[in-house]
Amino acid sequence: MKTHLTALTLFTMMTPFSEAADVTVNFAGVNTLSGQLYLAVYASEEDMKSRKAIQSQIITVHKADQKAVLADLPSGHYGVMVFQDLDGNRDLNSNLIGIPTEPYGFSTNPRVMGPPSFSDIQFDVATTPVHLTINME
Repeated sequence: MKTHLTALTLFTMMTPFSEAADVTVNFAGVNTLSGQLYLAVYASEEDMKSRKAIQSQIITVHKADQKAVLADLPSGHYGVMVFQDLDGNRDLNSNLIGIPTEPYGFSTNPRVMGPPSFSDIQFDVATTPVHLTINME
């Protein structure tokens, strides 16, 4: 009996407290094969507003069917923002009235006027892999 309790205790301790899954992000509409994609993952509206990404990647563009893998993202709600830096200044360029002049995109591909809210771009991660396609505009 003592052996069974010890085994059960060890099994319980080895079970993760939170589940995680990989998120594969495909980028559609990458028309210029240069520059870098700056990808940021946010877990809340507050994080998004303060630009505190929980994960980020910089991907050098060398083919039209670029993708990124966000490994072992814990279960929860997330939003992804990405832009293609064509001139190497590490910023999303915009014109005089604030409209982006470099390609950009968001998870869930919302149609918005101005910056999206977290709820506009939110997707869920549970225990199975997630596949997103972000349309670059």
